[in-house]
Formats: sequence, C-alpha cells, structure tokens
Amino acid sequence: MYGRRFDPLTKCRSVSRQCLELLSNLPVEEEETLLAELQQLKNEEETLVQELEAVEEQRAAEYSEFKRQQLELDDELKSVDNQMRYCQIQLDRLKKTNVFNATHSGQFGTINNFRLGRLPSVPVEWNEINAAWGQTVLLLHALANKMGLRFQRYRLVPYGNHSYLESLSDKTKELPLYCSGGLRFFWDNKFDHAMVAFLDCVQQFKEEVEKGDTGFCLPYRMDVEKGKIEDTGGSGGSYSIKTQFNSEEQWTKALKFMLTNLKWGLAWLSRNSQHSPRVNLPLQFKQLEVEGLGSSDVMLLPSALRMLGIRKGSLANCSTSTRSSLWYAKQRRIKA
Repeated sequence: MYGRRFDPLTKCRSVSRQCLELLSNLPVEEEETLLAELQQLKNEEETLVQELEAVEEQRAAEYSEFKRQQLELDDELKSVDNQMRYCQIQLDRLKKTNVFNATHSGQFGTINNFRLGRLPSVPVEWNEINAAWGQTVLLLHALANKMGLRFQRYRLVPYGNHSYLESLSDKTKELPLYCSGGLRFFWDNKFDHAMVAFLDCVQQFKEEVEKGDTGFCLPYRMDVEKGKIEDTGGSGGSYSIKTQFNSEEQWTKALKFMLTNLKWGLAWLSRNSQHSPRVNLPLQFKQLEVEGLGSSDVMLLPSALRMLGIRKGSLANCSTSTRSSLWYAKQRRIKA
C-alpha cells in the first residue's frame, strides 16, 4: 500500500533533477517556466507528505484502539475463566458433601433446628412448629421430585411456615400444615386432616421405593387410615399424628417417628447410585436431626430462602411469623 503512495514523490524528485540539468542550457523564459513547474511539483510533494502523515496518524490511532479493545477482551476472558474455575470448585465440593447423619434420641424430632411438636414441660411456640412443618414438607417434596413420584390424592405445596396440601379431587380444598393454637385449634380439625394427608404421602413414597428395592424398610410402620405410627421395633405401641383427643407427648412422639422415617428415606436415596441425590437434590436443609445427637450442616441455598419467603441477602421481606421462627432457631443454636 505504501509503495504506491511513494510513487508520486519519486516521480517529482526525478522531474526536479531533470529540470535542474536543463536550466543551464535553456533561455531565460524557458528557465522561468521550468522553475514555476518545479515549484508546483514541490507544492504537490508537500501536500502528499501531509496526506501521508495524516494516514500514518490515523493508522496509529486505529491500532491503539484495537489494542485497547484486545486488552479489555483478554481481561474479560480471564475473569470468566476464573469464575468458571471457582464455580467448578464449588460444584465439586457440593458433590462430595455428606448431608445428614441418621440419629435417634430425645423427645423432639428437629429439622433445621426447628422442633416438630411440643410438650407440657416444653411449650414450643407454634411459629417454630409451623416452620418445622414447612421444612418437612420441603424435604418430602424434594425426595418425590428426585424420584419422579407424583402423589395420589394430594399435592404438596412447600410455602415456608404456611405450607399446605392441596386435594387433587377438589382443587379449592387446602389442608394447612400450620396452626396458631388457641380455642380455634381445638375445634378446627383441618390441621389434623393435613397431618394425616402428609402421612399418606410419606406412605406413598415408601411404597414407591419398595417397587425398586424390596429390601427397603422404614423403622416405624405407618397406618394411614388410623393416622397412627407404630413403634414396631420398640415398645410396640402406636401413636396418633392427630392433636385432637391426644396428648402432646403422644403427638410429639408420632411426629418424631414420622421425621425419622423421612430421614431413612433420604439416606436410602443418598446411597442409591441411580438417583445420585448429592448432585441434584435441592437439599435446602441445614440440619435434620433427632434432638440430642449429631447433625450435618449444609449451605442454605437461595431456593430454600425463596420458599421461606426470604430474599437474597435480607430478611426484611419475611413475614413476621417466618422471622420469629428463624429467631427461635438462632436462639437454640446460641444456647447449644
């Protein structure tokens, strides 16, 4: 490109030399004519030099801009590579996470430090019980989704401390798995119906597992029709999951047995290589334990926070009951 741009300059210089050689042999008039032509050629040469310098400056500016863009793209590429490596490290760490330890002891079954049940000597607040039910619903919902199980008769709706079941035969019928206590609690049996319906879903989960593993067995037998759980390996007694016409001790023990059955189901699914839950299960539970023994901690994921009504990085948008439930769990961890 630049060779072609230099051709006029070379030509001008050649003509100038020829003109100078002819000056000594020409008359004055012709000499003046040639001098004028020579001056014109010099002017053209200066114009061409200026154009060439302008082109060089433009080329240098364009090169600098392209170089700047290249450096910015290189920085972005390195940043994306670093983010990908960080995400891969986090993914590998989560794949290796061992989530739960199955234990049996104490009077309460707890999940995420929320106690499920209450005793005359330990009057657990209903906000905490409701939060525990919300986490329990979320656990069974996650297990069923991982297995591709669709429950008959009911649909689980994890909704924090206001979780409920929806009747498939009557979509307008909701069975609340939360309660506020008081006089209404003794006359309204929807809460009892909801707990029996949830026990029905746990039984369906058990039957689904048994289809692929005939050796699978839960520690406590569930009688959905009566709404009871039997301690077949212990005292042999049966405990009602209902609150009406039942003592708080019996009700709390039934809830503890039900939660233990869920833990056994989770342990089976964790060991089953076909389902590989350590990678894909949305385990939004920090702790699932029977009070008094060990537990295993796992990051509380954003999806769980959303189900609890908590936005990322803030508890400001929680309902009052949800914040109260989280406060109870926090106090229990501090005391521990």
